[in-house]
Amino acid sequence: MATPPAPDELGFEPDPTDPQPIYLQLTAALAEAIRSGRLVVGTQLPSERLYAQRLGLSRTTVTAAYGELKAAGLVRGYVGRGAVVIADDPDRAFDDAIAWPQLASRLARPTHPNVLTAEPGRVAFGDGWLHPSLTPRAALAACAGSALDDPELLTKAAPILGLGTLREALLEMLRANGVVAAHGELLVTGGAQQGLNVVARALLSPGDVVVCESPTWHGAFRAFRAAGAEVAGVAMDREGVDPDALEAALIRLRPAFVYLIPTFQCPTGRLLGLERRRRILELCARFRTPIVESHVYGDIAFGETPPSLKSLDEAGIVIHQGSASKTVSPALRLGWLVAPRAAMELLAPAKASLDLSTPALTQAVLATFLRGGGYARHLPPFRAALETRRDALLAALALHCPELRWLTPQGGLYLWAQLPQLSHAAEVEAAAAEAGVWVRGGEAFMPDGGTSSHIRLCYASPALDEIATGAQRLGQALRSVLHRHRDSAARATAFASV
Repeated sequence: MATPPAPDELGFEPDPTDPQPIYLQLTAALAEAIRSGRLVVGTQLPSERLYAQRLGLSRTTVTAAYGELKAAGLVRGYVGRGAVVIADDPDRAFDDAIAWPQLASRLARPTHPNVLTAEPGRVAFGDGWLHPSLTPRAALAACAGSALDDPELLTKAAPILGLGTLREALLEMLRANGVVAAHGELLVTGGAQQGLNVVARALLSPGDVVVCESPTWHGAFRAFRAAGAEVAGVAMDREGVDPDALEAALIRLRPAFVYLIPTFQCPTGRLLGLERRRRILELCARFRTPIVESHVYGDIAFGETPPSLKSLDEAGIVIHQGSASKTVSPALRLGWLVAPRAAMELLAPAKASLDLSTPALTQAVLATFLRGGGYARHLPPFRAALETRRDALLAALALHCPELRWLTPQGGLYLWAQLPQLSHAAEVEAAAAEAGVWVRGGEAFMPDGGTSSHIRLCYASPALDEIATGAQRLGQALRSVLHRHRDSAARATAFASV
């Protein structure tokens, strides 16, 4: 094994003017040293503690950089030896030559995809996607054909900020909803999830804190943790996030930003009222804390809704996130971020570092759909169809699952149902799967971990005529879980009386 180089020999000094987080600066410098041969295979890197002291950085920053090198297949950690260079080009590795579990980032908690949706005959309330009947297939097909007539789309990549025609159409749509932004303040992303990854990469460093609702969308807190941040949940009530609890978290944690879904929140479906929105904006402005507002369900309203946080923002603290996946088609994988220009100067390079640009062809399809009035024509029947599905689910649950309790959602895709006492979400999810229906247990949405007494049901994913069947199967699963608990309690009582 090569002798560990002295920290001075690695030739790195943090650049505070670089928009990249310092741990990514260090990652890039070390990766270049490895690929150029200055750090050869077998070299032991300096200890995280020693290197952090030399650079005047936190040990967490060096740990994060070493973690990125491990994820790239350039470095491996060994017990008692620390981090060792194992390759100068990970693409040259032979099959099974890499101990992949050892390369897993320590910043991201492992998760496993749920494959229950792939099983035929299962009613999928656990999905977050639209049933094919809810997507404007004919209109999108026509838009795709029109887009292909432009030879430029097949020969050039889109600009980093997004295709000009799409950005213009999105800005016009946003203005109709009270969000006024300039051309340089909108960034097209590969779906809403990539938008979260862009925000995380641009604004977070290891050791930062993000505050969010609890429960919330798990893709968000996973993205923030993958950037090295800590995520803290704030309690919600029937209306949404509690402003008093949020203020306490701002005082105690001084977060990098607050992540909120104020309009038909995922997973609860709750709608934040106008006065509460104004108070939250005032709080975050007073503490100089940005808000990342997910508005991906904002257009799925069954009645009137308050203005978005972005449209009410007078202090320039809100990054507004939208998506076409929940309203048009998940196959487009298109989202957008609207942010003050100074924030966009951080977000755009972060986006470019992820994929250079979002595919131009899908952007052109959505642009044509928006500019030709397709979206305006699609929304009314789309909302009506979802409201019909919501009502069908409520009626079916009342009949087959009287043990559940819920607040009726006024929009969005989800119903958040409280389970009866003695039952937990994880066991109900498992029992429901055995009965042929997939629901999503509330544990998945808890940023602070722990058990949950709720399940999320998506009424947009199954076919309309499957909803009653799914509710019937869920009722059977609930009663089987409750029966097991009552039998167990009865045995415990009988044993105690002996």
